[in-house]
Amino acid sequence: MTMDMIFEKLRNYRADMKEDLSQLVAINSERDLMTKRENAPFGIGIRKCFDKMIEFARREELSVEDFNGYAMHIDYGEGQETLAILGHLDIVGIQDRYKWDSNPFQLIEKEGFWYGRGVNDNKGPMIGCLYLLKILKELNYKPNKKIRLIIGGAEETTWECMRHYFKYNKMPIYGFSPDGDFPIINCEKGIGYYKYHRKKRATNDGIYNIISITSNEDITRVCSRVEVCIETQKPEELMKLISPEVESKVNENNLVLIYKGISAMGRNPHKGKNAIFKYIKDFKGIEGLDSRAKELIDFLDRYFLDSIYGEKLGLYYKDEETGHTTNNLSYITLNSNGYVISFDFRYPKGTSYGKIKERLIEIGLENELELMIIKEMPLLYVSPDSQLVRGLKLAYQNITGEKPKLFSKGAASYARVLRQGVAFGPTFSSDRPNSHNANECINVDNFMKALLIYANAIKLLT
Repeated sequence: MTMDMIFEKLRNYRADMKEDLSQLVAINSERDLMTKRENAPFGIGIRKCFDKMIEFARREELSVEDFNGYAMHIDYGEGQETLAILGHLDIVGIQDRYKWDSNPFQLIEKEGFWYGRGVNDNKGPMIGCLYLLKILKELNYKPNKKIRLIIGGAEETTWECMRHYFKYNKMPIYGFSPDGDFPIINCEKGIGYYKYHRKKRATNDGIYNIISITSNEDITRVCSRVEVCIETQKPEELMKLISPEVESKVNENNLVLIYKGISAMGRNPHKGKNAIFKYIKDFKGIEGLDSRAKELIDFLDRYFLDSIYGEKLGLYYKDEETGHTTNNLSYITLNSNGYVISFDFRYPKGTSYGKIKERLIEIGLENELELMIIKEMPLLYVSPDSQLVRGLKLAYQNITGEKPKLFSKGAASYARVLRQGVAFGPTFSSDRPNSHNANECINVDNFMKALLIYANAIKLLT
């Protein structure tokens, strides 16, 4: 079995892959618990996507098993040990339909790209890997390990799909997730999603009383909008102190200010512009704020303003191999019941979650705030000297002719559920797939090259 033989088959199956992928893209597989039922724990859309993938696997006479709609796997080959390829069929919902140039649930081909929700993250890679198993079977390849495509239904949300799956299945010896970037992500930073909460009723002891603060409550992204409602008898005087680009309106005799930023993934706070920072900078010097609003502004200024790497929290750390900490202030809310500060902290190899948690609790106690831990994901690190990484490096170099570099990211792939796993493509450095955003796409030529890399990796590792 040569790479030329595999490439020829991939080329011949290009139209078939596109057709199968179009059927998956047509299914809105966003988590929807309103349609939850038996064997559809994440809703009917994800169930339909699983059913379609099972249909494809059975068509190719591959072994397939469904685990109550939480996860499924597709196998080729025999062996006591298993090489796992992990991906998912659930998607991030369409929040910005007006920004799409085409129907997100219809696969469109244009100028060498496939467009549609999931073509890159992660339906496209799953279809591509299914076709690799089909090709290996047709070429009568005899691996020394079982090759197992493990597919989950809650990667974009809770990951309970993988917890359920591994209750019934043995841990693979190693594996990779085609849900990241090339060359090789051998470190995925530790992640913590947190909230500080103050239970305290509103105060009205100022000239400018903040009645409410609302913002787009997405803990995974840089805050792009904050709306502040203010009760005051002196709106004209307040407006003189506010940045001129801030939008304003009157709502039930209250002044409403709207701060806008630029959204970005929480793991990359430097790529966005945080709307909360604009609010803090406007209000931190204003005299006459009510005491609760001043307390909130002072806290945000002291620990978060312009501190996207955790310096003000006292938690900045940099590891030469795996990078530095990041700190994203994702949203704030305030109402008569108190206020909430939500943030996302990520850390590289060399520091510990225990140290981070201890410091965050300390800050909470010092400021009479309750720390709420929303979600934690431990750091993933695989040694460059491991058999897995050495095999993937060779596969990448064999196909691209380039010497691969290892790197670290703040993202989270299913590689984290393995004892030894890494994220490995399908995105090349020149690609802009727009995952989670409007006009998600995949470069078809690069996609085919990624599949060749995966085929070579499978051969080297099995």
